[in-house]
Amino acid sequence: MKINISNLSEGVHEYEFEENPSSIELDERFSRPVVAKVGIEKRRRQLFLTGHIKTFGKFVCDRCLDNFEKEIEVDYRMTYVYDMEDAGEIDRGEITVIHTSTNEINIAEDVREYILLSVPLKLLCKDDCAGLCSTCGANLNQGACGCPKEDIDPRWEKLKKIINKN
Repeated sequence: MKINISNLSEGVHEYEFEENPSSIELDERFSRPVVAKVGIEKRRRQLFLTGHIKTFGKFVCDRCLDNFEKEIEVDYRMTYVYDMEDAGEIDRGEITVIHTSTNEINIAEDVREYILLSVPLKLLCKDDCAGLCSTCGANLNQGACGCPKEDIDPRWEKLKKIINKN
């Protein structure tokens, strides 16, 4: 995912990359190609990069433990400058300083990081996943399990015993 910038004219340039996930060091959860569409606007002392990344990952649902595939899609921006004085008011997290003799920009590490940061902390096969029964462990997405639904708060258990004696 390298972009040659040595003879790049001023203006907007478009690139599209399709890489194998292992070539950008993504783990085995990612088996489909990573597609990155990148636009670079070159100015005299700055390069403004906008990227759109798309891939798919295979995950395990945190509620029902089923395997599922989820699309990971993210946009990102990066500004390349030759000197921090050229950065102006740009967010420091979106700036990379490069040397004036730099011939190419490798975006593979940025793509990998943005993909990994886009994986949700809570992985759900679907938003309304019912999860597993806490009594028998049945997957509640596939139907009711037949366990009694009377959940007794353990703090009230002694009171229930008193009521049942009368």
